Order: sequence, then structure tokens, then C-alpha cells
Amino acid sequence: MKLRTLLAGTVAGVALAASGTAPAVAGAPQPATCYVDEDGTLHCANGTSDLRSAPFFSAPAVGRLTSTYSWFSCWASGDPHSGGNTIWYYTNGDDGGHGFLPAQRVFTPQDPMPGMRHC
Repeated sequence: MKLRTLLAGTVAGVALAASGTAPAVAGAPQPATCYVDEDGTLHCANGTSDLRSAPFFSAPAVGRLTSTYSWFSCWASGDPHSGGNTIWYYTNGDDGGHGFLPAQRVFTPQDPMPGMRHC
């Protein structure tokens, strides 16, 4: 039984390699459609994060975003972050708080997203 399972896994791995398709990795950002609607609100996939009262890491945490697809009402410039820019997005947290999170936690194709409102 173990040999059959091993062989099936090997065949599946070879098929994936040949097709160029990689399996999803748990916790990795998945492709999702990001868009800005007519009122300037961004809708996009995101990672969980603390929300800050201002777009700075030193600002107090005022909420937590735990969902993985959210809306963001505006963007502001703040502290540089590992996303390679100074853009932060503002949203309502899943715990009732609201604040900013660094753009590295919002899986946009560019920052800020065109058509989005500045805070």
C-alpha cells in the first residue's frame, strides 16, 4: 500500500512538473482580482495584519484584519515597508477597529491602485 501511494505521488508530481502548474502553498497569497469601484474603494486579497491608527509602525494598533479578501477605502503615505514603497491602505478591521496596514499586506498589482482615493 505504501509503495502504491508513493508511486501515485511521484506520477502526480511528474505530471505537475510537465504541465508547469505548481500546487498552492498554504498561507501564500493566491491570485485574486483586485479592482477599484466607482467610489474609489479598493477590493482585494490581503494577508492578516494589525491595523494602525496612522500609517506608521510606531502608531498604536487599533484593530485586526483577519479576513483574506477585504475592501480598503483609501491610501496614504507612511513608513517604508518590505513591499518596497511607503503606501498604506485604510480599512475596517474584523474586530470593529479601523486603521492602516502596509501595502505589502494587500496583494495589489501596483501601489497605490489607480483610481483609488487618497486619505
